[in-house]
Parts: sequence; structure tokens; C-alpha cells
Amino acid sequence: MPKLKLTDRFVASVSAETRTDYFDMQLVGLSLRVAPTGTKTWNLMYTRESDNTRQRVKLGRYPAVSLDAARKKALRAMTSVADGEDPAKAKSARRAAATIEELGALYLEVYAKPNKRTWEEDERILKAEVYPAIGRMKGMAVVRRDVLDIIDKKSAAGAKVQARNIQAVVRKFFNWAVDDGYLTVSPITGLKPRSKPTRRDRVLSDAEVKAAWGALNSAALSPVTADVLRLLLLTGQRSGEVCGMRRSEVDLARATWTIPGARTKNELTHVVPLSPLAMSIVTEAMSRAEDEDEAPLFTRTGEPVESNAIAQAVRLKLQASKERWTPHDIRRTVATGMASIGIMPHIVEAVLNHISGFKAGVAGVYNRATYEPEKRDALVKWADHLTSICQ
Repeated sequence: MPKLKLTDRFVASVSAETRTDYFDMQLVGLSLRVAPTGTKTWNLMYTRESDNTRQRVKLGRYPAVSLDAARKKALRAMTSVADGEDPAKAKSARRAAATIEELGALYLEVYAKPNKRTWEEDERILKAEVYPAIGRMKGMAVVRRDVLDIIDKKSAAGAKVQARNIQAVVRKFFNWAVDDGYLTVSPITGLKPRSKPTRRDRVLSDAEVKAAWGALNSAALSPVTADVLRLLLLTGQRSGEVCGMRRSEVDLARATWTIPGARTKNELTHVVPLSPLAMSIVTEAMSRAEDEDEAPLFTRTGEPVESNAIAQAVRLKLQASKERWTPHDIRRTVATGMASIGIMPHIVEAVLNHISGFKAGVAGVYNRATYEPEKRDALVKWADHLTSICQ
């Protein structure tokens, strides 16, 4: 049982061939347990006042719980021990009493919001699909069948994509609850996907693009929604990225939109050259937005419009054929359309901020070219082509 003053650098780099406890010399009783698998768990050893026996209470896993956070949690626990309390017993009691809805609230605040860009979708799924069925059940009482009933009901209704999304969120939720010591085991450990994902290949025809573009002037759509959809068609970027566009991201002099890595799927900063038509939409949106760097350009409430709202508008107001389409299908349509007018595949990928295909693997490591001139030329040609088919 090595003893040392733990540091952030040591905690991040330490590994062990056998399970090893490293005790902190700065805060007596705090230890970092390192497993051969790489799992690192914070624990506090203390003497229980009632029977003078040594007890261990889990404080959480690294890196979700940092060294500083672990010391603070340990100090609070030691304070309670000095007051005659038993942290391990108290935690066990909380764990046994917590309902799924209570655990869900903790999951969102402690894990999802700090770590997941899609935390709002997690919250929506928990509230709409999970809580109505098992929200009042104690977490320790939930069994696999309870969860399967939720997933299978959605799948039986024909919503297999939603069923897979529910399973993914619930799996992450239960894994977090186990990692943080609220549950001893996940009820869906090892559960395989109930259905295979269907790869979408929907591409809008020129006639559908023309109909959609024309419908954007309809009074049925808000100006904000219409502008977001126009930019989706002109740039090929993701709906969430366009919805979240802020004043600080637009360079009017260079006619570029720089999406920070914090808002891109691959976490890479992405520069999108704006064609004259796209610039006119962005400039008009900027004239309406608040005069602050972080002011969203597309908003109805002061916060960026949500991509779910754009998807709903498309679903309810822009379907002109039996074969339905989604905002993400626009991205595929733009990529396909660019290829059809002669844009080279690696330039299309650069426009979309893809690191698959041409720039995957070793090529992606060494090829750091941003292709900004080529991307601008491609997007201007695409805007001209879009204008020609929509006339």
C-alpha cells in the first residue's frame, strides 16, 4: 500500500499490473485504487465510531472525479465521521432508497450535462420514455425485463430507431449509476441491440429540393426555421451546428463561418466558406441578433433554436412525397449533389468536416490541409447549382 502525495500528473499516468491502493499523504484516509484494466477508483478509509472497525467508502471513479474533487469529498466524509456518522452506511441507504427518476436527475447533473453535448436528448428520453414506466421504482429493484418492456414496446410500434436510442441512453445511465456506486450492477449488462440499425441513404431529388426551397417562403414556417434550412441546403453542415451559429463565429470580411471544435462532432474546428447567397442570409440574421459576440443568430427565445424544432418543422410542414426526409438527409443530398457537379471527393469531405474516407487513418494524421480555397469554390458552385434547380 504505497503512500505518497498524490498529484494530478501521477493520477493521470499511473498504471498497475496488480490491483494497488495508493494512499494520499496530504489527506489521510484517501486512496486511489488502480486495477490492471486501467480503472481508477477513489476510496476513503476511516474508523467507524460505533464499533471501532475500519470501513471503506467509494467516492467515485477517475477521471469523472478529479483529485481535487476526491479530496473535497473525502474531507466532507471525514467531517461526518467526526460527528459520529457512518458514510458507508449512509451511502448504502441512499443507494437502496433512490428511485430511477432521482438517479436520472443525478445522472443528468453529474455526468450528462458536463460530458455530453446531447444531454438534452438524454433528458427527453428519460422523461418521455423511461420515467412513465419505471421512474418511481427503486433503482435496485429494476430488472432487465422492466427495461426490455420499454424498448420492445417502442420497437413494436415501428419506431426501431427510437428504440435503439432509448437502449443507448438507458445503458449509459445504468453504467454511470454503477460507476458512481448507486447500483451494484446494471440490469442490462451485456444486452445486445434489439434490432440492427438501418443505414439511411435518402437523397432528395432535384424536384424535391426545388419544392422544399420554395416552401421555405411559406407563412407556415417561422423566418428562423426557414433561414436554418436554407443554410443547411447551402452549406451541408449539421443541423445542430447551424442552429448554434453565433455572431463571434462569423467573419464578414473573409466571408467565413468558423465552427469551434466544442460544437463539431469530431471536435475539430471547422471553417466553412460562405457563398454570396449564404452570406446574405447570415448577414441578415446578424442584423437581427443582439450585439454581443456570443449572441445566437437563430433564436426565438434568446437561446439558439433547437435542432429538434427544425426536424419537427420538416416532418410536419415540408413533406411533399410519401418517402419522408429529415434535416440530416439534406447533408447527404448536398454531398451527393456536389459530387454530381464534379467536386472532388476529398473536397466534399473537407466541406462536410469528415475525417473518414480520404483523410481517415494515416492520411488524416499527416494531411492537415484545410482546403479553404477549394471549399469556397465548391460551395459557390453548389450555391449556383442550387439556384439553377430552384428557379
